[in-house]
Amino acid sequence: MPSLFYKPVMGPFFGAITILSWAGFNVAAKAGIDAGMSPAALSFLRYLTPGVVAIPLLIWLRCRANAFRLPIYKLAVLAVLGGPLFGLIAVAGYQFAPLSYGLLFAPVAVFICGTLLGILLLKEQVSAPRVLGAFIMFGGLAFLVGIETTCVGGNWLFGVGFFVTAGTMWGAYTVLLRHWQIPVLEGTSTIASYGAILAAIALAPFAWPSLSDTEFQMLLTQVVMQGFVGGILSVVALVAALQRLSTQTAALLPTFAPAVAMMIAWVALGTKPETMELVGTLVIFLGFALAAQKKFVFVIRPAQHQV
Repeated sequence: MPSLFYKPVMGPFFGAITILSWAGFNVAAKAGIDAGMSPAALSFLRYLTPGVVAIPLLIWLRCRANAFRLPIYKLAVLAVLGGPLFGLIAVAGYQFAPLSYGLLFAPVAVFICGTLLGILLLKEQVSAPRVLGAFIMFGGLAFLVGIETTCVGGNWLFGVGFFVTAGTMWGAYTVLLRHWQIPVLEGTSTIASYGAILAAIALAPFAWPSLSDTEFQMLLTQVVMQGFVGGILSVVALVAALQRLSTQTAALLPTFAPAVAMMIAWVALGTKPETMELVGTLVIFLGFALAAQKKFVFVIRPAQHQV
């Protein structure tokens, strides 16, 4: 892999690209839902479209003498944690709970799972400022999205369960990408290829009615935003970011997505943010600045057994 990916500045750069990608395809998804597209159709485009690029790329990479081979059990785990099943679980929560619940509980679950698995699998240390900064970020996120307590159905706990499950899956996916040292091109093309196959089998029957009724301009927009931005760019950027960022820092990236999505929606859709939303965004950035500090480290990791 080119040494460019390993320069220290590339970690924050690819982290920023990851956040922009997540925010962008989520804003586009909201526009698609408002236009009458189904969640199954959006998930279908997100996972099938990358196959158009990934499958030929994977075939070319496999023809090389020193081709990377992702073991089948690792491929299966990553396909489950970050593939169409994850996408469906993340969307299913909105059938029982409002948008704000998903924007808050899923990032919290990503951070907790990513931190715990980072300690167990990667032997990473946790600093007091990082934990405090994470709590501040989640407080800012609560300001940003608001917590809707009125007109919430009696099954809201099911929604929270789906959001926590999806966040836990993504946190584990993030840690395993780093733990298994998945290469950027070879790894993402393999994962995307099998994700496309699963999407074609599992989602096509549910997605087709909605896709056939969608206007061409909206369909093309979603192919670009869900397929290429969400399905390709965000995955490549995340894998590249994990070459230089700790999993704890990577686990905080989803917290930025709602704030950036709000700004994109302001520019693209004209939805001006409220004062409290701007305050929440500022708190999120302050919390991350604190979480990025590396001083005052206290170790939380499994005890070392002496022989």
